[in-house]
Amino acid sequence: MTNYGKSALQYKYLWPARDMNENQLLYNDDDIIDRHNGYQVLSFINRFLTVHGLTNLESFQKVEWMIRKFLPKDLYYRYEIEDWLRKNWGGMVYLY
Repeated sequence: MTNYGKSALQYKYLWPARDMNENQLLYNDDDIIDRHNGYQVLSFINRFLTVHGLTNLESFQKVEWMIRKFLPKDLYYRYEIEDWLRKNWGGMVYLY
C-alpha cells in the first residue's frame, strides 16, 4: 500500500487529536471524507493510489490538488470522490 505521510501534503489541514490513532483498516464506499481533516485526506489519497496502482509523489499531489481545488462541494462520500477523480483524471478539470 502506498504510504505517504504529512510531509507530502501541499495544503494545510486540521489534525484533530481524536483521529490521530484511528486505524482505518476497513474502507467503506459510504465513508464520509472530511476534506479539511488531514488524517482522512491522507488516508483517502494513499488508499486511492494503492487501488489504482499509482506510486509516485506526483500522483499523490495531483489527487490532493484535484480534491482541494476542483472537487465539487456536494461530493463527500468515498465512492463519489473516487468516481469523480477517475472521470476527471486524464482530462481538463472544470469548476462545477
